[in-house]
Amino acid sequence: MKRIILILCLLIPCTVFAAGWGGEGVSRKESAPGLQEIKKTIDSQKYSDAITQLKTFIKKDAKNADAYNLLGFSYRKSGNLPDAFKAYEKALVLDPKHLGAHEYLGEAYLQKREPGKAKETLIKLKGICGNCEEAIDLEKAIAAYK
Repeated sequence: MKRIILILCLLIPCTVFAAGWGGEGVSRKESAPGLQEIKKTIDSQKYSDAITQLKTFIKKDAKNADAYNLLGFSYRKSGNLPDAFKAYEKALVLDPKHLGAHEYLGEAYLQKREPGKAKETLIKLKGICGNCEEAIDLEKAIAAYK
């Protein structure tokens, strides 16, 4: 009985840590101050402004996977695929289960005319989240590419 209690005492903090700190591919800093304002800039399709804002944000918070994901998105929408790939890769180094970064990376591969790599990315994404919204969206983008 003591052994079970000890195991539970060790597992509960790990479970709480995983759930609260990006255990499901969501950055622990998802709602970091300033990112919501930058998202508004992106929603307004002012990608060059968003890139500038995100670079400034990242100087202060270099470990925020969401910021790198948004940077990759902004670069991709601006047509700068090389920098988009670098930003997505950085986001995935910081958070290997970041759903948005996987989805957008797959879409970048389609934009680069590499559907095989987009499909590989979809397989990885489905391995992380099954049929989550991001996987469904990437799957639709791949189907539309054909």
